[in-house]
Amino acid sequence: MYKKVLLLLSILILSILAFFYREKIVVVFNYLEHLSIMSPFLVAGILIILKSITAPLAFPGTPLTLITGSIFGPWWGTLVSIIGNTIGATLAFLLARYIFKDYTKKLVSKYPRIEKYFEGLEKKGFSTVLFLRLVPLFPFNVINFVLGVTPMPLRTYVLGSFVGMIPGTFLYVYLGGSLRMLSPINITLSILGIIALTLIGKYYEKKF
Repeated sequence: MYKKVLLLLSILILSILAFFYREKIVVVFNYLEHLSIMSPFLVAGILIILKSITAPLAFPGTPLTLITGSIFGPWWGTLVSIIGNTIGATLAFLLARYIFKDYTKKLVSKYPRIEKYFEGLEKKGFSTVLFLRLVPLFPFNVINFVLGVTPMPLRTYVLGSFVGMIPGTFLYVYLGGSLRMLSPINITLSILGIIALTLIGKYYEKKF
């Protein structure tokens, strides 16, 4: 739980810093926005590639999601982020299954709570992956690798991940766009949405 609180505090701190350095930030994002207007597919492609790389390397993808939202807005930003997240998650899944299997098994031991979902992965794979992606109970990169050492079919993993990541991705993309517009109301709504998603996950985890 403390990790999620730390994440939310980090977002809050970034929001405050963005307010104080808003003039410099606006200049940078104006350039990125201009570039995205001139070459939208190029910028989108670069962001998708970067997001595809960060997941297998276990780097946090949130900063890129915020940037994507600030450049493309909530709808196109969500699409670009979801594509990049799905590709990155799939690459991490394949690496865990075929190359880093021993390392991933050690990683599972650090998150014993996730083992209770293994039976569900065998009986109802899609809904279990959907749940794990929908609510932020475990770090994004941890799920990528851990599910790679389960017998889950790749197709089920990809589809469940794609659909399940949409709500959370939208909230972070919306937050990125709100930071770009320096809108206190939208920033607050975004953070409240992320908190709500976490609390919902905690509630339904007990019933899963």
